[in-house]
Amino acid sequence: MPILLRETRVADENSEQTPESTVLYIRQGDTKDGFAEVTIAPDGTNAEAVFYPPSPGGSFLTYPLVAQRLQDGGITVGVLHEAIQDAILKANSTHAPVKGVTIAKSTPPVTEIPEHFVIRKDLLERKPEIDPDAARVDWHAISSFSIVKMRDPIARRIPMVPGVPGSNIYGSEMPFPVRKMPEFSAGDNVVEHEKGLFAGKSGRLSINNKGVVTIEDVLLLKKGVDFTTGNITFPGDIILQGKIADGFKVYAGGSIVSSEVVDVTDIVCKKDMIVQAGIEGKKIGAVRVGGNLTAKYIQNCRVAVRGDINVTGSIIQSRVYTMGTIRMGDTGKIVGCECIVIGGVQALDIGNSRGSKTYLRCGTDFTVQQELDVANEQLKQIAVNIQKAEEAFKENPTAELERYIAELTTRRDEINARIPSYLPKIDTNDSAFVEVRGTIYPGTEIEICHVPHTITKPQKQVVFRLDKSRGMIVSEPYKK
Repeated sequence: MPILLRETRVADENSEQTPESTVLYIRQGDTKDGFAEVTIAPDGTNAEAVFYPPSPGGSFLTYPLVAQRLQDGGITVGVLHEAIQDAILKANSTHAPVKGVTIAKSTPPVTEIPEHFVIRKDLLERKPEIDPDAARVDWHAISSFSIVKMRDPIARRIPMVPGVPGSNIYGSEMPFPVRKMPEFSAGDNVVEHEKGLFAGKSGRLSINNKGVVTIEDVLLLKKGVDFTTGNITFPGDIILQGKIADGFKVYAGGSIVSSEVVDVTDIVCKKDMIVQAGIEGKKIGAVRVGGNLTAKYIQNCRVAVRGDINVTGSIIQSRVYTMGTIRMGDTGKIVGCECIVIGGVQALDIGNSRGSKTYLRCGTDFTVQQELDVANEQLKQIAVNIQKAEEAFKENPTAELERYIAELTTRRDEINARIPSYLPKIDTNDSAFVEVRGTIYPGTEIEICHVPHTITKPQKQVVFRLDKSRGMIVSEPYKK
């Protein structure tokens, strides 16, 4: 009668065998017979066997016996019958032990993955894409902020993957684990949808340490703008508490408020711009404001504003354009500037005693004037190109040159036809004025609706207006 021996083996400290593993011995009957030594993992996840051939005169180990004894030992799940048969055949045919044969394996549980959101990789990492073959990398253009537009996707919703319990080789259930996923939730200005998280408005993406995703419509730059921030392009309001380093650009879809001196390379502000200190452009800087501009002073800068300009101090060596009015403070001076204004100019002093050239053009829509100036420049360039092409055509008349001259001529005629439409739109306010509370100095030229007037001697507390009936600019005493 075949016998089944079972023992529990506890390994010593130096043994690699799992503590408290169970060992089954399966033998035909006689000690000379072939047998199997089966080691079962303590948690019942697998069983591994060594198959021994019989000694001379003994009987071969058979598969049915092994299968029956495993079942008698409670091993009913995940039995690898083919592996057992192959190992028995090999041991009996080669008369050598076959070791390390896995004869039963548990069915592992399937991990449950809860429903979760996966944030767009580019929004989390913010790693700039740099072309290694580029001759020059513009480090100013590399931003550390994640800016999204309204309705932009922020995160994908990943549905839950249900867990499935496993089973050990004894048939006992093995509970499934639950994977812990990063938790994100919708905060301010973020919309939760069945497909994921979406931007409810344009702004800066922010994720706090609790995983709450928000869109900030105000960007606070405590250290200003430099290589740590890159150029700034933000759809909302920007608050600057530091300086703008040389060469960096700022674009705001809302307003800009700054507590520091603003060193301008290129600033675009769709709404109001308020600078508690001054604006400096180093002659090449440009500021474009869609609303009103308020500053302590403006120096060496090009400024274009759709609203009013309010400056408490001075405007010096700058080109200033506004569709509103320039209002200077109690000590406000305009010196060495070109100003094109639809409304009026109010200042303490204009020009200086050294005769600095100051040009004030009032009642004029600078946007139309700029279009006219561009058209005139284009006409000049086209005239030069036509002359060169005609001279070349005389020496070598080709069909290609003939077509080129025809194209230039057509372009010239189109611009000439468009120019008359600008003229009625340029001078839009014949009520424009220049108000001087202090002194206006020689070297200053005033123009109201294309009627010029040159200041030849200092004048104090005076207001200049257009007298349409006489076609000239007249002055009158300034009254508080």
